[in-house]
Amino acid sequence: MSLFFVLPPRPLLGEHFAGYLRGLFPGLDWDVRARSELAEALAATISRPDVYIVFREELPDGESTHRALADGFGAEAGDEVVEVRPGSRPGELVARRSLLRPAA
Repeated sequence: MSLFFVLPPRPLLGEHFAGYLRGLFPGLDWDVRARSELAEALAATISRPDVYIVFREELPDGESTHRALADGFGAEAGDEVVEVRPGSRPGELVARRSLLRPAA
């Protein structure tokens, strides 16, 4: 079985990590390009066989996440999906886990 992480759009995820890094590296600027690179670096770091990283902007609008992963990324019934989305508080990210079910 595979594991799919659906992450927020690159700029949003990058901003989240840039905010954390500002505390470690005060005085450094994390522009839009640098924030996107942070998101890409994170994805490259956690990607491994049977673990797939998909950024939200790579999924088509109006289609369910599970359907989009199956149609566009080869997800199959039984694969686990972890969706990371903005939470209810500023700067918060929350993860929701689910299993891809067989097509009806």
